[in-house]
Amino acid sequence: ASGNGWFGDRHPTKRTGGSSLFLNPLMTHYWTFDLSKVARRNLYLDHIKDADSYSALSLCIETFRSMLQRERPWMEIPL
Repeated sequence: ASGNGWFGDRHPTKRTGGSSLFLNPLMTHYWTFDLSKVARRNLYLDHIKDADSYSALSLCIETFRSMLQRERPWMEIPL
């Protein structure tokens, strides 16, 4: 269905009818990455390596991001 350009709560077959469904236009793409290359480009990897919980990880990332100068202001994606 996504490959046909459908998105949102669309039901291409009777099997999913009556349920809540979200078709994302990106569902037709496979995303693959070379983890070692992604890690090398991660600017805050050293800052998060000792985080031992999700809340500690979130705090490390938030602290790191607060030190950055943004080139442009944050914008919500219009959906």
